[in-house]
Amino acid sequence: DSESTMEIGMSPPSFLEVTSRIGVDLPPSSSSNYECRVCAHSAHGVHFGVLSCRACAAFFRRSVVMEKKYTCRKANQGCRIDKTERYLCRLCRYKKCLQLGMTADNVQWNRDMISSTDRKRQSDDDGTDIDAYLDWSPESKKSCLDDPPLYDLSKVLNKIHKTFMEFKIPVDDPVYQATNTLGKMDWALRRHRKHHKMQDFRIANTVRLDQLVDMWGNEMTKVAEFMMHSEEFRELSSEEKFSIFKLVWQISQRFEKLTMSLEIFGKRALEEKILITSNNTAIRMEHVDVDLSKITDYTSIELRKMFHPLCSRLYDHVARPLLELDPSSIEISFMLCQIIWHIAGKTMQGNILNAGEKFIAKIADDLHQYYMKEYKMSNYAGRLIKLMTIVNSLQRIHLDRLKLMKLAKIFDVFKVKITDPCFFQD
Repeated sequence: DSESTMEIGMSPPSFLEVTSRIGVDLPPSSSSNYECRVCAHSAHGVHFGVLSCRACAAFFRRSVVMEKKYTCRKANQGCRIDKTERYLCRLCRYKKCLQLGMTADNVQWNRDMISSTDRKRQSDDDGTDIDAYLDWSPESKKSCLDDPPLYDLSKVLNKIHKTFMEFKIPVDDPVYQATNTLGKMDWALRRHRKHHKMQDFRIANTVRLDQLVDMWGNEMTKVAEFMMHSEEFRELSSEEKFSIFKLVWQISQRFEKLTMSLEIFGKRALEEKILITSNNTAIRMEHVDVDLSKITDYTSIELRKMFHPLCSRLYDHVARPLLELDPSSIEISFMLCQIIWHIAGKTMQGNILNAGEKFIAKIADDLHQYYMKEYKMSNYAGRLIKLMTIVNSLQRIHLDRLKLMKLAKIFDVFKVKITDPCFFQD
């Protein structure tokens, strides 16, 4: 591998390489015809004197500007750098950049997007490669927002607090009173969904930031109400309730909206990547224009590119198996509860962990009774495995999304002030 790398580094420059020494992008029609000489992915142009993709160009520039000191993962400085392994060893990747002819003389030092404070927080040895998530180009960056907008969520949080304090069990509903723990959670879920009808939805092509803020407020309230139907959750202190809530409200509402989208739009939701956003609005995830100009200098196209891999995984690894499995409302409620308490259990200890274990045991027994009664199915292990596989896939996507948002924070992608930022990890 090291010999072949040296041969590549000594090869004569191509016409494309000598047309420019700094950041020349290829036209769209030709970009797919050339490979990055560093990692063999599709090249975007000539960067720092070498035909390369933006990810490798960004990696080289950051290495120079931040004066990174790398160590070889295998300690022999002979690691293979290609499509599958370009992220595994930063030292060998950087050496290959140099061997191919990338030069620090072409790096524009005054365009570094990372502050000195953030540099100290960023680790190159944590197994996460920033270039794999953010394929950004400094040349595409516009002027920064000097005064980020402030969004006051105090009214929403007060409403959630009021829900936790004043929630009342529907004692007048005989169906609710007669059912078990899982049945009560399903009752709560179906209550939120009862007004959703296919003919009521319109596909929105654009979404404004103020609409997103309103949507977040409504979703947070619905999740809080849903969680209060768990006796174990109700018995926790207000502080413990909020600790769980801020961890899980985003992933739980994302799952609920995805399952609702499949229920309303069927196979079309999967094929067109449709996601319900409110009681009467849905969007096509890969085509909607989200106007975030007030909080970011990046275009909607650039932002969509950042989040596209996660969106694809959400539909391939969660939506597709959901559509194939066609779970009942009870099974969806079971998965939603598993998502909430698994995340809480992994993070919290003490009362929260004990409450979660007790609740999970209850709904597992309830699901067993459901399968025995409704399906006459004594051997349901295969179906249960499929349900939990979907849950685990969603949790992995959620964790990767959190990583991406941390990277976005390091790169100062979003500039916004929120009164309670702990409720927006994702």
